Amino acid sequence: MGDMEMIYPNGVKITLSELGNMAEIVNLSDCCELCNDPRMVHEGDLYKCVRCGVINHVDFGHAKDV
Repeated sequence: MGDMEMIYPNGVKITLSELGNMAEIVNLSDCCELCNDPRMVHEGDLYKCVRCGVINHVDFGHAKDV
C-alpha cells in the first residue's frame, strides 16, 4: 500500500503510511506566492494553487546561479 498526504490550509501536513503517521509544517517556500496556501498541485508542468488558482514557481530556464 502507498502513503497518503493531507495538507491543511494552516500549513500542517499529515503523512499516513504503513510505518505510522507523521505531522510536519509545510515550508513557506512551498506555499502559494499570492495567498500563502500550502495546498499546491501539479497540472502538467505547472504548479497551481488549489485555493486561488494562481500558477506558481514557473521556471523558464532564464535564471542563472550566481
